[in-house]
Amino acid sequence: MKLRLNRYLSLCGLASRRKAEILIESGEIIVNGEVEKRLQRIIDSSKDEVFYKKNKLIVQDFEYYKMNKPRFFLTTMAIEEKRKTVLDLLPKVKTKLFPIGRLDYDTEGLLLFTNDGQMAHRISHPSFLIQKTYLVHLKGNISKTFFEKMKKGANLSDGFLLPEKLDLLSSNSDESLIKMEIHEGRNHIVKNFFKYFGRDVAKLKRISVGPIKLGELDSGKIIKLDYNELEELKSIVFK
Repeated sequence: MKLRLNRYLSLCGLASRRKAEILIESGEIIVNGEVEKRLQRIIDSSKDEVFYKKNKLIVQDFEYYKMNKPRFFLTTMAIEEKRKTVLDLLPKVKTKLFPIGRLDYDTEGLLLFTNDGQMAHRISHPSFLIQKTYLVHLKGNISKTFFEKMKKGANLSDGFLLPEKLDLLSSNSDESLIKMEIHEGRNHIVKNFFKYFGRDVAKLKRISVGPIKLGELDSGKIIKLDYNELEELKSIVFK
């Protein structure tokens, strides 16, 4: 297989094409024992050896999918007899996919799948500050004064949580709808945040992870990330 060096680095899972170009121009990529700074360099994967920080880079057969997980499906790859799982919704592919993080049994929305362990770690770990956005349905009305208290954060049992962004989209006597952006992934963190303020979450839906949006994907459906989505994700994850 012959391809340009920046494309080769991207397929190895090192970086997005844009970040790969920066690595090349800064002299951090070694090809066949020599520093390679030419963006137009063509790599023949059958004979060329490419290194980054003494690590040999090999093209990986990584795959990336997004699913609109329905409510009442477990996020597990184990076979369950009594409850439905996301495993029941996965396409039949040769690659063994696994979910990036998890969504609660009664939570719906965007769930990413891959076989790329490094990517999964960077998206899931809070130190990489990957934003997750949720739509939160609460029963009853929320006053502006009470909402301002929420925006100041909550001292939960496992640590303080200050949402990156909290927007009150609508509120009436029956229901309030809030959009919440956070970069942490502690267990039940969204539900525990609102429970701290004496409010139970009636319905919860994740609509984005970093630059990846749920969009109009039907409930229960799963599709591959397209080229632009993947490049955007890599540009955030490997920045």
